[in-house]
Amino acid sequence: MAGEYRLLRKLGEGGFGAVYEAEHPLLKRRAAVKVLHRVADKDSDAVLRFISEAQAVNQIRNRHIIDVFSFGKLTDGRHFYVMDLLDGAPLDRWLKQQGRVDVAVALQLLTPIAGALDLAHAAGIVHRDLKPQNIFLAWDASGETIPKLLDFGMAKLLGESPVHTVSGTPIGTPLYMSPEQARGEKVDHRSDVYALGVLCHEMLTGQLPFVGDTTVAVLMAHIIQTAPRASEVCEELSPLLDAPLLRMLAKKPEERPASAGEAILALRRAAEEAGIVVASGTLRLPRPEPTVSGEQARGEPDTLLDDFGATESDPPPTASSSGAPRALWPFGVGLLVLGALLGFVVLRPPPSTPQVEAPRPSAVPQALAAPSVVPAPPASAPEPPPSGSATAAPPSSAGDKKAKPRPGTAARIPTDLENPF
Repeated sequence: MAGEYRLLRKLGEGGFGAVYEAEHPLLKRRAAVKVLHRVADKDSDAVLRFISEAQAVNQIRNRHIIDVFSFGKLTDGRHFYVMDLLDGAPLDRWLKQQGRVDVAVALQLLTPIAGALDLAHAAGIVHRDLKPQNIFLAWDASGETIPKLLDFGMAKLLGESPVHTVSGTPIGTPLYMSPEQARGEKVDHRSDVYALGVLCHEMLTGQLPFVGDTTVAVLMAHIIQTAPRASEVCEELSPLLDAPLLRMLAKKPEERPASAGEAILALRRAAEEAGIVVASGTLRLPRPEPTVSGEQARGEPDTLLDDFGATESDPPPTASSSGAPRALWPFGVGLLVLGALLGFVVLRPPPSTPQVEAPRPSAVPQALAAPSVVPAPPASAPEPPPSGSATAAPPSSAGDKKAKPRPGTAARIPTDLENPF
């Protein structure tokens, strides 16, 4: 349990937290619960960033920002918060299916996201991790697509937050990270404007402006390399779109637009100048195919859910908790039966041998009566052994009082063990 909500299945996982689908047992209300990882929960800075995320989104009331309505700790000390459960898919999954996005559609989708960012900046909050994975496309009953900004896990409350990142330690996703953020310097809202420019370039061209084989290579590209022109990467784009995109991707923060809304407005004007009609009505995007969103909807077994169940004072009976004993007792009974059979085979007396060795008693007295050294009989007149007796060499010493057991008798014991049934 996470507060009043029962965790059902894992929906996704971020940098230092996992998101679960949950349900209120009495109200039957579905929600999404984000729980801090065990490893990250031991880091005081990570805990403070996590709490700041919940506080940050509660300070903003906007349709395009996820709503958080509960916050607390699990019984084992892990922090969590409860937010709306959305019907849709993350933007990165939608982009993988759609590919490069039309300019008009991209502007219609990113305009409300830029407005949500400006509201967060006005409240003194920098997102610091803007990327397609943190933009969720939700569809309501009428079919309208509502983009929502979520996961302020890297957010930092400017001015009054107790969270202080160690100098020189970058926090965020390298592919969308501003140069100052890549250097581990102090950032402000213009860092989010840069990340918005990376997102715009990716949606319009189908490619990221900066890539590399390693994380260090990507960070150095953001710091040193000049961003490519979108019209050179994708010939279908008008060169008029290059200037507003390059301004968002400027290396120096003071050279970027003053706000996210201003950046998108400049790109929209350039598109209109290029003859592109940008609709201002309701956004209606095609839903992703079931093969794209169904994988997450089905969910996978998660051992953390067992941990959560173990923290409940009176956990409800489940198929997994009641089924384990019934699955083990047949195995235990089988082991007992097998042990009894093996014990019977090992401890039972060996089978009687006189029937098999009947001829041997008659031969043994002859061997005992013979002298210690017996000359070999002449080859011309061999003495035949008694009828029915086994031919055996005389003993080498008179001190041998017993006949040696035949190999065939001892070999029967492992044969019985190998096939006790």
